[in-house]
Amino acid sequence: VGSQFGDSQLVKILETPVPVSGGGNDEKKSALDQNTYLRILEEYTNLGPIVDFDLRPCINSASSDSASRGKVHGEVGELGKARDQHRQSLVVTASGVAKDGTVRLVRNGVGMREHAAVEMTGIKGMWGLRRKFSHDDDAFLVQSFVTETRILGVQNAKDADVDAMEKEGDTDDDSEPEGGVLAEVRIPGFKSMKPTLFAGNVMVGSFDLLLQVVDDAIRLVDSETLEMVTEWTAFSGDGDDDSDDDGVPSMITVASANESGQIVVALRGGTLLYFEVNCDGSPKLQRLGVVCLDREISCINLNPFNSLTPSASESGMDIGGDRVAKKSAMVAIGLWDDFSVCLLSLRGNLINPILGQILRINLAPGGDDGNGGFSETETEHNPDDLAGSASQHMMARSLCLVTLDSLASSNNAFVNKKLSTPAMSNKVDMLLVGLGDGKLISFVVNHSESTSDGCSVHSRKEVNLGTQGIHLVPFRHAASQQSGALCPNSGAGMCVLATGDRPTVVYLTGGNGGSTSNPKLSYSTISLTAEDDDEEDGNASHRNIFVNVAAPFRSSLLFSSTTNNSSLCVADDNTMRLGMIDNIQKLHVTSYKLGMTPTKIAYHEAGRVYCVGCIGGVDGGAGGGSNSHIGGETNMGNCVRFFDDSTFEEINRIDLEPFEMILSLESVILSLYSPDSPPASSSTIEDKPFVLIGTAYAYPDEDEPTQGRVLVVECNSGDVGHVKSDTEDDNLTRYIRHVTQMPTSGGVYSISPFYNGSVLLTINSKTHLCRLSMGKNEVGELSFIGSGHHGHMLSLCVKSLARNSVSEPNRQTNQLAIVGDLMRSISLVEYLPKHEAIEEVARDYNANYMTSIEMLTDGIYLGSENFNNLFVLRYNSDATSEEARVRLDTIGEYHLGEMTNKLMGGSLIMPNNSSNGTSAMSSSSSSRVIRSKSDKAPFEQNRKVSIIIGSQTLYGTVDGSIGSVLGLNGSTFAFLSSMQRAMTSIIKPVGGIGHQYFRAFHADRCNRPSRGFVDGDLIETFLDLNRQTMEKIVDKMNTDGRWKIRDAGLGLSDPVDNHQTFMDTDVGIENDSQPVSNSSFLTVDDVLCAVEEISMLH
Repeated sequence: VGSQFGDSQLVKILETPVPVSGGGNDEKKSALDQNTYLRILEEYTNLGPIVDFDLRPCINSASSDSASRGKVHGEVGELGKARDQHRQSLVVTASGVAKDGTVRLVRNGVGMREHAAVEMTGIKGMWGLRRKFSHDDDAFLVQSFVTETRILGVQNAKDADVDAMEKEGDTDDDSEPEGGVLAEVRIPGFKSMKPTLFAGNVMVGSFDLLLQVVDDAIRLVDSETLEMVTEWTAFSGDGDDDSDDDGVPSMITVASANESGQIVVALRGGTLLYFEVNCDGSPKLQRLGVVCLDREISCINLNPFNSLTPSASESGMDIGGDRVAKKSAMVAIGLWDDFSVCLLSLRGNLINPILGQILRINLAPGGDDGNGGFSETETEHNPDDLAGSASQHMMARSLCLVTLDSLASSNNAFVNKKLSTPAMSNKVDMLLVGLGDGKLISFVVNHSESTSDGCSVHSRKEVNLGTQGIHLVPFRHAASQQSGALCPNSGAGMCVLATGDRPTVVYLTGGNGGSTSNPKLSYSTISLTAEDDDEEDGNASHRNIFVNVAAPFRSSLLFSSTTNNSSLCVADDNTMRLGMIDNIQKLHVTSYKLGMTPTKIAYHEAGRVYCVGCIGGVDGGAGGGSNSHIGGETNMGNCVRFFDDSTFEEINRIDLEPFEMILSLESVILSLYSPDSPPASSSTIEDKPFVLIGTAYAYPDEDEPTQGRVLVVECNSGDVGHVKSDTEDDNLTRYIRHVTQMPTSGGVYSISPFYNGSVLLTINSKTHLCRLSMGKNEVGELSFIGSGHHGHMLSLCVKSLARNSVSEPNRQTNQLAIVGDLMRSISLVEYLPKHEAIEEVARDYNANYMTSIEMLTDGIYLGSENFNNLFVLRYNSDATSEEARVRLDTIGEYHLGEMTNKLMGGSLIMPNNSSNGTSAMSSSSSSRVIRSKSDKAPFEQNRKVSIIIGSQTLYGTVDGSIGSVLGLNGSTFAFLSSMQRAMTSIIKPVGGIGHQYFRAFHADRCNRPSRGFVDGDLIETFLDLNRQTMEKIVDKMNTDGRWKIRDAGLGLSDPVDNHQTFMDTDVGIENDSQPVSNSSFLTVDDVLCAVEEISMLH
């Protein structure tokens, strides 16, 4: 059953009726009302219609509770500034109609539901160990510190409770706790006074062993007795091998192993040793190879690939048909002071001896051989070219050989760029390289059929995941276990966690059976999601976390879901957390039912509440407000409901008067002025956050409202401040207080924060400036400043760049705002403090019926109108003639195809912390440069395409879509425009409807081609094309030659005038283009990297 106003449902028709759930036994109801023949099997999320939405910034876990809660009075300035900083945000929507009315929380990334947290500092490494190799649950959590190793063991809660009571001498408690606990235990065979470099399970023959590598020894421990069975030490050189031990003994610095008994360790000085566990008679360590390298070894990994055929993974041990210990054919190593990764053979043959070099991969862009492969000989480069000490951060810090499988997620679309046929496997062998500066580089590994050890890599991709060093941890996701046919190590659902200041899950999407999309490498950041009953931290429901080390840890005793394979243990500098990973998908939607129609919504960060304006009463669902009858007309009462941002518990509710409608709702920061200060004064008492509610009295005998009011509400969780209300109550720790109200002579259609702690209101056809002052008896009063601006048909919306900032008395730039009219498009107005007046500066003389507006910069404005179009206007502040200055020029037009209800600056993605774009921004600009030329690393200078964006704007539509509009600088726009032209000329449209026709600006009496915009949906379909079509598109772009133009690249972050360089590359481009040399021709890999980078920006 499809629904336009709520979630669609899959229902089953039953043969016999069943009682209605929650219906109860009401004698007044008929049998048909108490029983039903329908059962809901599944619901499908529908966000539409999105009437309104707001952004809720995620909380940084590094900030303390006092920092996130206490800044509500004198320190509110920092809180206001925090909202303007680029933090990852959640979209909070007001969706649905009547009983289907809901509040939806839409977030990007993967949530980690925290089950336990303990303060524990200094953890350097963690590994989960099973008691038996065949077990599914982990029994031990090994933690490595600087000078010791600690082990936590999973115990039954009942047994642990009995032991604790026996120690305390209290055994009379009859309660029987359920589940499990983690308690500190000892493994006798492990060295506890040494830091552990690696720990894991090993299964060789019939020997079930535990492995520990410390800085001076390799230890094998019997999993049954937990006693050591054999040991190799770096100083004694003991071990069953036939090689010479003539080297100088040294400490072990790095180690890696796998479950088949293959162990590789690095000694100080660059010596690499390869061991295998020999199962002849008793377990013992046999050294099979040694090689001395010219540099110190920074990281090692020898995970086996799971996509290889049985012949390629010979010697695999099948234990009961469930778990297989596979051998690896190669080991990956990274070196200090060397920007490369080496693949060494673990099989001795005529071509490559054991630990012989198979491949050396230059990590720098442009290090390929021209055919997509990478050189198999050592790459020559001068380490001095790396910028000083910064080069240490560009070395490989972590490696991961892994077979990713798209069964881990339900998303579509990673491109295997070397496959010549459209038919593709959903398993891809990958080499992931984590660098010290937060970058992650990935390669696809191809195994050559000519030789057993031959391999090559291609499809290099580099993404920036933060600023801290990355550690890569592979794990399996629970989605892969839904099919009982999948064995634990089949590789299905394999993902990789990249730690750092932006912990990210790397996974594969698309390419499943029946799918037409290519496999695609996807990235989702992890945010912490606390349990619903967590009352200690109201901000913990969604917050960003920092992860230094992590390990997959599965236990049916600790976690309620016995089938979940996605539990992780993560640790930062101070805290260790246990939790479970949510479903891996790009967006997560959480719904909260209202039972009534929502009309407006705002998130109030200071009070930690969602403010929702609702229509209740007759057909609006749950009763709300006061219902009255005048002239046969029925009023559906309006109300404002306040919900906790963590538990969504309703805290308070304000019912409005009969026939009073909510037109606007905004969370703002107001400056409180003294009552005797002149209107133009900038001296304030304090800055405080409030919620402003704009209303109108919609009487049935009035065509246009003649009365309204503005309600000022304070929502806080602390002591009462200076502003007092009519109903004083100082005993509440969390309160929703009505501070004051101001009557108006019309409906308050829009409210926008303005400069110096004031607000702009649009009341019918007028625009007014208001501010809050201290009235009599210390009661706050909201009042108009000056005469306001008159000259619109109906002022529906107003926006400024104040962005909830606090007082800015030293601001020297013009105080500008834009006003969207019902019929007369957009006007630019300016407030003149000296004259206390608002004057119109310029306007768009086209007749556009506005639905929403957004001010991107002081000179660039985005608007949407009721014919489902978007357009961009530019203010010519530097024009020489007055006629040009008073006219807003249209520089972009685009047909969206859906009616937009709201435009708002912001983004769902976590910002790039390493970007330095904020230094180049104007203080009034909300734009952000992702990567400026000065920020590029030395190896990035050879990139042919740099993606630089400016403003980021979200929109919500009636159909339930949430979209993003990104500002582009000139060179990025030229590249994407050239790509769009090439794609539309080669790809045949569905139904024969041309792309140019569909995206053309369609209005009542005009039809103009789209300009100034690039269709992001079309651009990203490039990832789903086959290789042959990709090559045709790139050839078309090279033939066109207009993808590379001369441009200052100022974009939206020009510190001088904030004017974006929108350009139409179809006009006059011949004089601006330069001849493209052979070295500047685009390749498919160049375009793929650019498109994949764009796909991560929204």
